[in-house]
Amino acid sequence: MVMPWLPWFLIGAAALIIGIAALRAARRGERPPAGPTRRVANAMPLLRSPAVLRRLRRRRALHALLGALIIVAMASSALLAGRPVSKDVRNDALASRDIVLCLDVSGSMLGLDSQVLETYAELVDSFHGERVALIAWNTTAQTMVPLTDDYETLKTEMRKITDLLDSASTSLFLARSRYSRMFAGTVAEDLDASSLAGDGLASCTQAFDNSGAASADERPRSIILATDNLVFDDSHVQLYSLPEAAELATSKKIRLFSIYGYDDELGYGGLASPVESARQELEKATRDNGGKFYQVGDSGTAGRIVEELEKTQVQEYSADNEVRLTDTPRAGAIWLVLAAGSLLLIAAWGRA
Repeated sequence: MVMPWLPWFLIGAAALIIGIAALRAARRGERPPAGPTRRVANAMPLLRSPAVLRRLRRRRALHALLGALIIVAMASSALLAGRPVSKDVRNDALASRDIVLCLDVSGSMLGLDSQVLETYAELVDSFHGERVALIAWNTTAQTMVPLTDDYETLKTEMRKITDLLDSASTSLFLARSRYSRMFAGTVAEDLDASSLAGDGLASCTQAFDNSGAASADERPRSIILATDNLVFDDSHVQLYSLPEAAELATSKKIRLFSIYGYDDELGYGGLASPVESARQELEKATRDNGGKFYQVGDSGTAGRIVEELEKTQVQEYSADNEVRLTDTPRAGAIWLVLAAGSLLLIAAWGRA
């Protein structure tokens, strides 16, 4: 608010005026009548009649309502006079980030990807000018959305994936058919493998621009990897192990954020030990390379990732912060219109 003291000043002035008016009214009541008092005989039964009492109660309620509306109108006017504003501290340099959403769409992750996509959507909603890409992978990687600041396109694609995952609960056959069409580029039929996390992460590092103004020094890069890291590769076709892929990202000045989860409903049974080993490997590879590790379902994951993304640049660009003030008169204007309109309607009704 440009003049934060003005509403309080006007409210105080209004209270003072009301107090003076009440005091004068009280003093008038104490004055002796100017002329002889006129009395009306047998008026008491009339004043105590239900009809008169109802009229009196109605009038008192009407006066109370009018007083409340006047107070609301004055408070709204004071609010508008003070010019309420919203303050947004923005730094255009902070919007120069490139972020790749790196999504594991192997069979073991299908029950969790809806939650991951919710986190991704929260992240996208918090961005202002950052370029974001969505890469899906299983045995190979498929670019769903290349680097773009068109967030509507990105969210539309994520909604399509979410709808596909939700359809699995109603028709497994239909879901598999749609899955094979949507993620055709994530499965190599000649490979006897699944969920190649190392190769998936390595592929995501290739989604960034490699020249010109988009260099890593000018456009900080981050990958937000979501996987259970349950690699099935009996034929040893994977080119990069997960630690090697994490080191590759670091060598390219890409910061890694990992979101881990596994689906309890799959019933891993004897795989309990590999599941824990997979979690530990992902966490270690992430933290050893300066990244951050989270788990699916953790509250506030998106907010914490955004804080970490901004923290990497806030010291470098803090001097370029720009405070933008935007007038926000909407609430005060609505209350003023409602109060003034109600006053006019009640006054017209009273005169009628």
